[in-house]
Amino acid sequence: MKLKITILGCHSHFLVVVGKDLMEVPYYQIRCLVRRHCLRARLRTLARNLGRGLSAQLPDLREGVESWAKAAADRVLPTGAAGLAIVRSLAQWALDYKRDGHSLGFPFDRPYLDFYRRCRTVRRAADAFLRQAPGDKRVRRALTSLARTLDPVIGDKAFCDAATKLVRRAALFERLRQVLRLCPDKKPKPGTVLSPQQAAAVLQDVHAAVGRFQQDLRRSRPKRGPAQDTRHSIDIVLEHLKRHGRSLWGHAIRLPGGGIRLVDRTNNALEGFFRGLKHGERRRSGRKVLTYDFERLPAAAALAANLTRPDYVEILCGSLDRLPQAFMEIDADQRAMLNSESKSEQRAAANEILSSSLPHADLTLIRTDALRDCIFAAAQSRAPRVALGA
Repeated sequence: MKLKITILGCHSHFLVVVGKDLMEVPYYQIRCLVRRHCLRARLRTLARNLGRGLSAQLPDLREGVESWAKAAADRVLPTGAAGLAIVRSLAQWALDYKRDGHSLGFPFDRPYLDFYRRCRTVRRAADAFLRQAPGDKRVRRALTSLARTLDPVIGDKAFCDAATKLVRRAALFERLRQVLRLCPDKKPKPGTVLSPQQAAAVLQDVHAAVGRFQQDLRRSRPKRGPAQDTRHSIDIVLEHLKRHGRSLWGHAIRLPGGGIRLVDRTNNALEGFFRGLKHGERRRSGRKVLTYDFERLPAAAALAANLTRPDYVEILCGSLDRLPQAFMEIDADQRAMLNSESKSEQRAAANEILSSSLPHADLTLIRTDALRDCIFAAAQSRAPRVALGA
């Protein structure tokens, strides 16, 4: 029909790709350093051991820690169980680093960077408490153990280098999120509903803002000097905008009869629906891995969710009371088609839904002894090698 079909890209997935290319290397470095020094494991062990020794007093000690934190102007830890409970709380605070994110996952959240920041904060706090050395030896010993556990975040220069690079690249990534208006702190107020014309105007504003952002990056890109990482970061963002720029726009579709239809900027609604579909199938079957089930689930099964919509039911069969008759008519049409077509035509017309993993039928084939023996025999044969052309 020679129609020009616009391929629209998901803005959220676009950000994921850009964010990974920008921050994956320094983020992976911080993760490897955290694991190499066993920071989380050692902090958990320290907090657990302190908690076991204080288990009988913990309910009262928690209130004491909160009271001390509100009035600790002199940075002196109390003696006895109260001081140990405070050291335990410091270790637990460092371990609660996921609190700093939005539960969106990398690259929108950088949990290992948050953990590194909290560890540095606790390590500096431990220095301040050690300067005013508590009189209780047990408290001083626990505080010293906490400081030694967190020493790598101060002493290992690789931590600082990777974190500096990651923070700089994360700032550029957050600028792009702000421009695309896909930030958690930019959610519309509850009850806000935009008309199609207003939403189209918002999309135009976002498109213009991205254009200005590109120009700003080109102007601020250093052409020479030691800012090599800054140049590389800007080039990554500009390259993705150049490659995927066309697919980011065109979500406002003008209808031939007038009016506007808007397409979602992200795939979040579709993926949320598929997540619910998997959840229902997992509850039905009790299986965790659903590859086998979804390979045999017809694609039209997703349309069953529309039966909760009165307008869909009215178009389909008028009412739910006539639903069995509608299915009967569909079966009658299929039986007529099966009788008129040959088996080869039926196989050619069948649409097989393939998953990203190996389908069950393929697994059955490639695991046969016959195919395995055939491959081994071919690999061990002494047939002359075939010269490949250019």
